[in-house]
Amino acid sequence: MGLIDLGSPAAKVHSSLENLQEAWMASQEKWSDENARKFEEEYLVPLALTVKLSLDAVNRMAETLHEAERDCT
Repeated sequence: MGLIDLGSPAAKVHSSLENLQEAWMASQEKWSDENARKFEEEYLVPLALTVKLSLDAVNRMAETLHEAERDCT
């Protein structure tokens, strides 16, 4: 294993997003009015997109750091 591990924290963030999405789906059984739709549109959809884009960036950074580490050894 290298000195820099971005995979474990990224996996935790991904898992947390999945947990949030599952909880949201469960909450829709009891909360499915216009306010729920607005909340999802204004907060959850943008959050999911931001997290996914951030995880893509973290994965690219991890690859770059791995290459740099390999080149320095």
